[in-house]
Amino acid sequence: MSLSKQLLPPSASSSSVFPMTEKTSVYQRLVSVLSAMILRPWVQNYMLSRRVQMAIDAVIAAASLMLAHMLRFDGWPPALDAQRMFFALPYLIISRLAVNYLLGLYRRVWRYVNIQDGAHLAASVGVISAVLLVLRLLIADSRSMWAFPIGTIAIDFLLATIGMLGVRLVWRVTCENAARAKTHDSGVRLRTLLVGAGDAGIMTLREIARRRDLGLHVCGFLDDEPSKQKTVIQGVKVLGTTSELPQLVRAQRIDQVVITIANAHRRTVRRIVDLCDEADVSVKIIPGLYEILSNHVTVSNVRPVEIEDLLGRDTVDVAAWLEASQSSYVGKRVLVTGAGGSIGRELCRQLATLDPAAIIVLDKDENSVFEAERDLRLSFGDRKLQIVPVICDLRVQSRMRQVFGTHRPQVVFHAAAHKHVPLMEFNPAEAVSNNIIGTARLLECAAEFNVERCVMVSTDKAVNPTNIMGATKRVAELMFQAQAARLNGGRHYSCVRFGNVLGSRGSVVPIFREQIKNGGPITITHPDVERYFMTIPEAAQLIIQAGALGQRGEIFLLDMGEPVKVYDLAKDMIRLSGLGPEDIDIEFSGLRPGEKLKEELLIAEEGAQMTRYEKIFVAPPLQYDFARLNERIAQLEAAAEAGDQNAIYSIFSNIGIGFRPTQWRPAEPAPEVFAASGD
Repeated sequence: MSLSKQLLPPSASSSSVFPMTEKTSVYQRLVSVLSAMILRPWVQNYMLSRRVQMAIDAVIAAASLMLAHMLRFDGWPPALDAQRMFFALPYLIISRLAVNYLLGLYRRVWRYVNIQDGAHLAASVGVISAVLLVLRLLIADSRSMWAFPIGTIAIDFLLATIGMLGVRLVWRVTCENAARAKTHDSGVRLRTLLVGAGDAGIMTLREIARRRDLGLHVCGFLDDEPSKQKTVIQGVKVLGTTSELPQLVRAQRIDQVVITIANAHRRTVRRIVDLCDEADVSVKIIPGLYEILSNHVTVSNVRPVEIEDLLGRDTVDVAAWLEASQSSYVGKRVLVTGAGGSIGRELCRQLATLDPAAIIVLDKDENSVFEAERDLRLSFGDRKLQIVPVICDLRVQSRMRQVFGTHRPQVVFHAAAHKHVPLMEFNPAEAVSNNIIGTARLLECAAEFNVERCVMVSTDKAVNPTNIMGATKRVAELMFQAQAARLNGGRHYSCVRFGNVLGSRGSVVPIFREQIKNGGPITITHPDVERYFMTIPEAAQLIIQAGALGQRGEIFLLDMGEPVKVYDLAKDMIRLSGLGPEDIDIEFSGLRPGEKLKEELLIAEEGAQMTRYEKIFVAPPLQYDFARLNERIAQLEAAAEAGDQNAIYSIFSNIGIGFRPTQWRPAEPAPEVFAASGD
């Protein structure tokens, strides 16, 4: 969707529309003609060529010296000084151009000149002016051809600097005006208030000024910093603090509010959204800093506030974590199982920024592999990165050995699993087969082919599990810890436990969105259900950090903050969709088989310690009789192959993982089983 479609409503209020006058139209036609000329490729190439730039600077250097003499002598200089001026003029021009060239000024594009360019240009001009000053001080005889008056040298420096920088700025402004005139102007201007007058706010303001097609008119800033109150930034006034938002919206007839705070705190976003609700004005937000730095979007991609922006805690600094972990993955061949899933895809995208030698995209679903590979090639096709699509079922041992033998992965991320709690309650044999037996085959290959690092994605439902899915993931955790205990020699194994991942396939947020889109009702299992939530980028980054930090089967967790009530999540989503509680009903269907009211992240005996990364904690492996684990896994495999559900429940109950299953096991799914619950 184009930005104009994202930002402009179907209709605008009369206060939002600035009618185009006849005078404005004539002016725009003139600017359009000028734009067409300036933006022609041959004009751009000619004006930006080094020879033209040097010719312009030569004229400025000559004019500056001559004007400096005239200002110094209040008219044309005396005969001796005029003779000195014409004698030195060619040498001065050549020396100024030479220094400009050596300092790289002619490699800088005039259209994008900035303060740094101005500083370099002043330094270049200053070099020659300093030489002239030294000559003046060393040559006492005022009759010397190089003994310029000190006043003339100072004026020449100022004029040359102002002239050379000025012509560059004029060209930049001209090109920007031409580009602005070229964009389509709908004639509608939404009166907009920017919340946040920091760097991100200024970037947004500049982008809005450059993009007439966005249809926005910035009326002012809001900022809580006392030093910014009543100041003017880029021609726009800071009108007040965020607490004054409702009054200012009414006083300024504001149509929409845009939150322009880079990586805004969640509580801050929620407070601003509440104030906008009070003022009855729409609110949007700029993308996060990570999205901008990853070149996924620009600051002008203003989007509606999403439920992810209202989490009860702040997100982690993903960009900083990526930089810190890069050394563990540079030049490595990395295999990602379950790469077609939402977490697997994001994991591949983040890994691609760390310069691995290859990413092996493995999944058993053909379409998922196709889409994941296509996404990676579109985003990172210009990098020297090998992307290998592999369709493979982890349970087929011969195929797994073929994949490992062919591609020789050095790092493995195991994200493939069946994860839906209700479905696995009705299909326990499949859960065991995929989540446990598939993991066993993977670990066998990892040991045989000397994989350096191996990380498994687990879940908070593995803690004192009450359902089959959680039980299979707890056993898989133990398998990784057993492998870590058996193997030495620089091979590292670890696990990652997640809460619920917002926006992942089959998670509560997409289901709620679909239910709201269909007019409701939103179905929740219980009004007191609470869940921990994290974003997909956070989930992928936690996996990457676990790969860098893991040694001997540790379990890594993210500081998830306070759990969120799913009922409150549903109410927030209704509000963010522009509806009220009277528009969408919320119904409760009752807890489903295996479901808890509240999830846990740690087994009581595990404990957790801080790592060198903020918000990441690690729990060491517990004491466990790993010698009997293989025997239990063999029993589970036999029970799964036989489809013996009672045997599967019995083995899990006696395997020492704290399994406490629900007693009701229906023969077929009840209608409410698939109602969203946050799992």
